[in-house]
Amino acid sequence: MMVFSKVREILIDSLKLKLDIEEIKKRLSNQDKSIELIFIYLDELIEKQENPPPRQQIGIRIHSE
Repeated sequence: MMVFSKVREILIDSLKLKLDIEEIKKRLSNQDKSIELIFIYLDELIEKQENPPPRQQIGIRIHSE
């Protein structure tokens, strides 16, 4: 009877461990996607800095005739 109880405990602990491992895998998968998205945004920002749009001049324009 004690052996059965011990085996049941081990199986329950094993199942809990497997579920925890699966949860960790899911979290890591989501983090990988988030990190990839961050790098995509960083690439876009770097690209925008390398090719800035032309700026319009500010100030008073004096027309000479």
